[in-house]
Amino acid sequence: MISQPIQPDPIDQLLQKISNEVKREEKQRLASFMQRAIARTIDTAIILGFSYAVQELLIFLIRNDNPFNQEFIVTSVKQAMPAFALMLWVLLYSPVMESTGGTIGKRIMRIQLTDLETNRVPPFRMCAARSWIYLIFIVLALVPAILSCLAYFISDYHQTWHDKLTNMICTKKNGADIY
Repeated sequence: MISQPIQPDPIDQLLQKISNEVKREEKQRLASFMQRAIARTIDTAIILGFSYAVQELLIFLIRNDNPFNQEFIVTSVKQAMPAFALMLWVLLYSPVMESTGGTIGKRIMRIQLTDLETNRVPPFRMCAARSWIYLIFIVLALVPAILSCLAYFISDYHQTWHDKLTNMICTKKNGADIY
């Protein structure tokens, strides 16, 4: 008589799965709120500085061209710059930098976004989705954006809402035990 292979016990499978998850969590070193806040401040300063430089360049070019309605154009450029900065962040800076290892602020603070399942740098499309979600929060009068950041304190993996919706976590890089 041929013996039938014994099916693994479902409880043993569940315990093994829990054990594997615990081991994975021990390897993850989650970034602190302070690290994330400083990184966001650095990134915001970079984007605002770049946007201001573009604004001043455009104003310089407009004034040199001396069009008929110069002041109206200059005022319009000044009014458009906050939207330009936000779109620059959402469409270019954040997705490109995050999908290549982290924004400048995160690199300085030695933290990075990683996919919760694979523990790897997330692909561009997920970084773009995360940026768009954050944009939606900002457009909704900043309150959801602030609440999203405060969700860090109550989530299991210290995730903000835009992290949770894209299945990402922010981890410390090797040797980054400051703060």
